[in-house]
Amino acid sequence: MPDTREIPAGTLVRRLWSSDRDAVVGLFRDLDPDSRFDRFMGAVSEAAAAAYASHAVSAEGLVFGAFADGILRGIGELRPTGASAEAEIAFTVAPGHRGRGLGAALGARLAEAARNAGTRRLHLRCLPGNRRMRALAQRLGAEFRLGGREVHAVLALSPPTLFSLWREGIDGVFDAAAAASAAWPTVPLV
Repeated sequence: MPDTREIPAGTLVRRLWSSDRDAVVGLFRDLDPDSRFDRFMGAVSEAAAAAYASHAVSAEGLVFGAFADGILRGIGELRPTGASAEAEIAFTVAPGHRGRGLGAALGARLAEAARNAGTRRLHLRCLPGNRRMRALAQRLGAEFRLGGREVHAVLALSPPTLFSLWREGIDGVFDAAAAASAAWPTVPLV
């Protein structure tokens, strides 16, 4: 897999926690109908997208967020599929922030977390007309399997290394610190 960890300036990518639920709901609520259609591979109401988002952070798996100037602008989800060495990934990036590398940065974090947990294949599904998602899958090094009414991309992961485990551990410490800092109430200085 190509190294796509380069993060755009002013952007923080970190794991999301339950304290981030409102920001995740806000991101999904602000999606336009076409963006919701692409994300869910079909027509979904604003209310249904918000309901999904309210459980996204607490569902099984991992969720990472991309914050631009302190505001959540994208998320990447890693969900187990039932097969022990496979998982599914999904992305949501705010319309005004696409094409800036947020998806690639999220994909790199998802892939490293999956790899270090023993996952060997990541699956990404999208509609054939979702060219941005197809481009992201290609950038991440996925192979495409066309069939039916969806594009199925499979990303093969290498086994973890001591360095990848170490890097994820360090990233996790910074993720927790950044989340705690964001959740800490600010007190104006007098």
